[in-house]
Amino acid sequence: MIAWLFDLAPWLIAGVIALPALGAGILQLVAYLSWQESPPRHGPWVITLGTLSGTALLSLALAVILVLDGPAAYRFGGTLFPEVVFRADTLSVTIGVLDVSLTLGILAYTYTRGPFGSRFYTAYLLFTAAVFGIVLSGDLIAVFLFILVLIGTTARLIRLGGKAESADAARNYILTATSGAFVYLCGALLAFWLAGTTDTEALGATLAGVGYSAPTVVSSFVIMTIGLALLVALFPLHGWLVETHAKSTDPVSALISGVLPAAATYALLRILFDVYTTEFLQANPTVTNGIIYGAVGSLIIGNILAYGQRDIKGMLAYSTISQFGLIVAGLMVATETAVFGSIIQLFGHGIVKGAFCLVAGIIVLRFDARTLDEFGGVANRAPIVAASFVGLGIALIGLPPTVGFVGKWYIAIAAMEQGLWIVALFVVISTMLTLGYVVPFIDQLYFAPFEGPDHGAERVTVPMLVVITLAVVLSLAIGLGSVFLEETLREAIEQLIAAE
Repeated sequence: MIAWLFDLAPWLIAGVIALPALGAGILQLVAYLSWQESPPRHGPWVITLGTLSGTALLSLALAVILVLDGPAAYRFGGTLFPEVVFRADTLSVTIGVLDVSLTLGILAYTYTRGPFGSRFYTAYLLFTAAVFGIVLSGDLIAVFLFILVLIGTTARLIRLGGKAESADAARNYILTATSGAFVYLCGALLAFWLAGTTDTEALGATLAGVGYSAPTVVSSFVIMTIGLALLVALFPLHGWLVETHAKSTDPVSALISGVLPAAATYALLRILFDVYTTEFLQANPTVTNGIIYGAVGSLIIGNILAYGQRDIKGMLAYSTISQFGLIVAGLMVATETAVFGSIIQLFGHGIVKGAFCLVAGIIVLRFDARTLDEFGGVANRAPIVAASFVGLGIALIGLPPTVGFVGKWYIAIAAMEQGLWIVALFVVISTMLTLGYVVPFIDQLYFAPFEGPDHGAERVTVPMLVVITLAVVLSLAIGLGSVFLEETLREAIEQLIAAE
């Protein structure tokens, strides 16, 4: 019986990608056949909820099987077109669970505030499928194709948000992100030219034979890294994230901050360790140190820019740039401790920042408050929302026992063990800077007089409050349960670091 369940893993891998895509197709078909004249207000939302709920169940079932039985793979094609392998382990399914959890949580907000159209929710489902495709693909070209789908659906979500400036932001995002994707493709094609394959496992074995110090091998890695760094929004390639964050609706901002850079970061992780391995990093210290210090620069500059923001969405956007600088720096330290710190920071950031965007949206929805000065006295009228802001702020700062503290702690410890004291130092400095731009908002919430409009508590629904409260609880639970999570992910991380 147990063996039969384990045999389901390949089909579950296919299912978490196919189900959201199938749901998008069904939604479009129903809209075309039945909703052209009088579309129901919540019809697309209900189909999306059902599809994502099913995807969540599949991803959780896959996670359980992977924990109990180890990695699994699903092979697609091989006759009419080249075979593509999708591989899953506890690391990849962690990002998948983040993807579907955040998209489900955001639905609680969109039910009341929209957007409501079938086109928006079709893109929403395809976004989810694309993220799963990126994190599960074991082929460089398949990753590129899913990145293109992710870019297209993200632009669609931005454009359909309904804000006057959304069209320009979507257009600029497509141009910038597509440029990054094609830079990545150039690196992938160079690797293909060297090895004759784009399968990550086979490619890694072949490149080792070519030699990690060979200029062409180094160039392929650097080119792919630059392309993905643009999609991650590391400084100075971060401009698109700030613009799209500011000009998108709050649910889309939650996806842009919580999931979008995480998918590209995970792609970088897999390319780094599955294809090039830690031996490549050791053979090319100039490249390794250059990326580490570049990521640290993004960590600090992002925080400095966030420090000067008085608009909540601007602050959250620059904070995201900073956080992903920390995550990439941890990956490049390339020890088991550092990689675990980056993974838990990646997952925790998605939950915290996604929920933060929703909290900001709720405050705007009820109080028309976007800037620091407009936050005055909100806590007296919306105590649950204010308390959630504080809880998420503590996690963002990285104070114990939240997930933000655990991720930073592991990365800093690993950096010191490797003699990278500057990384550990800037982790501490970045924490102080984050404290400096989060606390003023909290101070305004609780201690400044209320002077703005109040559109009434009825604008904020119970599901909205449940989602943001649950995010706070999760930020604490993940931090407190980090030892258990480390044990769960240990085998996958060991295999990742030891890959040759």
